[in-house]
Amino acid sequence: MCIWWPDFELQLERMRSEALAERPLALAATGNARRIEAACATAAAAGVAPGMMISQAIALCPDLVVCDPDPEFHDSALERLLAALRDWSPVVERSEVRGKVFVGADGLERLYGPPRQQIAGLLDRLARLSSRFALHVAVGHAPGKFGAWVAARAARTAANRAVCVTDNELGSFLTRQPVDVLPVSESMIRRLHRLGIERLEHLAQIPAPALAAQFGAEGPRALAWALGEKIDPVRAECPLRPITVSLDFPAPAGRIEMLHAALDLLIDRALRHPRRRGKSVRGIRLSADLEGGGSWSIRAITREPSSNPRQLGAFLRSRIALDRPQRAVETLRLDLFRFGPASEQPGIFGARACKGPRLFEPAPAIASAARLLRLRLNCAALYQVLELEPGSRLPERRYALMELA
Repeated sequence: MCIWWPDFELQLERMRSEALAERPLALAATGNARRIEAACATAAAAGVAPGMMISQAIALCPDLVVCDPDPEFHDSALERLLAALRDWSPVVERSEVRGKVFVGADGLERLYGPPRQQIAGLLDRLARLSSRFALHVAVGHAPGKFGAWVAARAARTAANRAVCVTDNELGSFLTRQPVDVLPVSESMIRRLHRLGIERLEHLAQIPAPALAAQFGAEGPRALAWALGEKIDPVRAECPLRPITVSLDFPAPAGRIEMLHAALDLLIDRALRHPRRRGKSVRGIRLSADLEGGGSWSIRAITREPSSNPRQLGAFLRSRIALDRPQRAVETLRLDLFRFGPASEQPGIFGARACKGPRLFEPAPAIASAARLLRLRLNCAALYQVLELEPGSRLPERRYALMELA
């Protein structure tokens, strides 16, 4: 099942202020470049589009209300919705798109009845949480996440904003959909349109070898989606237990030097947390409460796991330079939400004290494996390189191979 709220952030802003209920609304993008990130249907009809400069959008739609980004408010609302969905089904997976959530419904017939009854019960539960969310939600029920997403996309125009597709109907349902629903690259979608392939039924008529010749690995994959042969299950995600540290400023801090100093303090405090011991850091989220209301945040995944405070500080400072807070900061928070293996692992070989060439003592597991290989092959299988005379003019005297005992 796919639960989708189109214009998720805009609906939250309308819930926050009743004065915005009938006004054309847009959401500003984060970062120094003041551009539009999302626009409601009324604003879009006037020509406002994502990526447009705010000044240009206001010129096209003078009544437009542009809301500042408030990721803390949006994320907290999403977490409440996820908690309500987890009470209904233990298998819940959020999408990369905020406002789109997948819910596993396998085996719930005995609890909630057939799919139509499941959708009605879930909408009632969401209505108790917020009537506006239940009013603007689109629900799709189909085999696999792709089928459920396409059904939710089609449910926007349905009378009850819900579309239910059975296993037998999946193939015929997908053939009527446009190629834009395929989870492939934008370049492939553009090429399909240039070739005159507008619907999945046209794509399904092309042989897989021809698609592979034109689009590479994406071609046969798109054909499997179009025919309903690829069923992707919902993967339940474990609720995150991030390490959170915060710092309140006595007076709002607007200088970037003060934010950098506070960031170093928060990184040091977070790395000393007991739950972080023995693990490196992969996911970092830095957020702030701004003076006069609103919030600011950046969320990043490091390329390599690290527990070095200097590396993490330099990484976050580079992200702050690209997306600085628009106003002074009252409270700064740091969340470590994804972890990896220990970044400083002991070496496989340890140095052995000796007067001659530097020998190394292998770890017990490596030494045991070397002995087993020698017995199996009846000859030496693992060697180590020893430095004899690195500065020698003769290459043969610089290094030597020694059997690993």
